[in-house]
Amino acid sequence: MVRRECVGAAATPTPNELSARFSAVYDQPLAIDQALTRLEEQPEAIAAVTVGLPRARLHTPPSGGEWSVNDVLAPLRSCADMWGKYIAMIIVEDHPTIRAMNPTTWIKSTNYPELEFAPSFRAFRKQRDELLAFLWPLPKAAWSRTATVTGAGRPRERTVLEYARWLANHERTHVKHIARIVSG
Repeated sequence: MVRRECVGAAATPTPNELSARFSAVYDQPLAIDQALTRLEEQPEAIAAVTVGLPRARLHTPPSGGEWSVNDVLAPLRSCADMWGKYIAMIIVEDHPTIRAMNPTTWIKSTNYPELEFAPSFRAFRKQRDELLAFLWPLPKAAWSRTATVTGAGRPRERTVLEYARWLANHERTHVKHIARIVSG
């Protein structure tokens, strides 16, 4: 995947602007059942808009400087890897300390951008099915379990629900992006 600026983006945003954008997208309030529903529905939405598309349509950006469908899937997988791992750690361990890694850093250690769409998307769906099988039976109290997260400024307390919400909200943006690419 070639690193591209977001289409229509202005000059490089300041750290405060990035923080505001992050909060506006990732921190949209979702109840537990809403987060679970989004996490369940979003892979299905991607499948619905990409079914039957030829490889060229999935791997070719609609125009210069834009992302292909496969370019969008790669960071979705990276976020699912990192945030899904953190969710599991918070549930399995008693108040772990997690050294956060930005999913854009993690993706550099994967081959996700070079993979063919179909097997990459199957792996994404399998991983999501496993995460949902882990999350659906959790008692409500487990969603409030916390970890201390370091590595991105001062240490912060994060919950299972926060990571699930971030994943659901982040993906929603990219699912819409994929739909725009396919319909364009």
